[in-house]
Amino acid sequence: MRVEPRTDVASRFQKGAILECDGVGPLTIVSVRGDPTSRVIHFAGYDTREAAAELRDRFLRVPRDESRRATKGAYLWADLVGLVAVTEEGKEMGVVRDLLRAGPHDVLVVADAAGNETLHPMIDTVVRSVDLDARRIVLRPQEALG
Repeated sequence: MRVEPRTDVASRFQKGAILECDGVGPLTIVSVRGDPTSRVIHFAGYDTREAAAELRDRFLRVPRDESRRATKGAYLWADLVGLVAVTEEGKEMGVVRDLLRAGPHDVLVVADAAGNETLHPMIDTVVRSVDLDARRIVLRPQEALG
């Protein structure tokens, strides 16, 4: 099965690793080949092309506890989606709807109440603070930087 990795942790795809598959459950990696941008993975119990077709177009996820161990000092995308984005002055900008991988920095997609989206790079000058307990992220819009 060919997978498109969306992780910064290359060791996620190694023999014996267990990944959660949406709608299927846990899958154990039997073997891996290919380069870091396009992996070909054999999962236990999916030994034929027909069997592997059941996994097509599904997302693989690392159990959250495992993600936290591997990303100490960083935030998981899953933690950021749904946070309320506010300016440093406390004005609500919207809710983090998604993140994009764009070059060296991830980009937050913030949607306001009307559904209008703004993009904010995950850099220190823009992301001023993240409070997961309060479910809020403080942003300094780029236009305020200039």
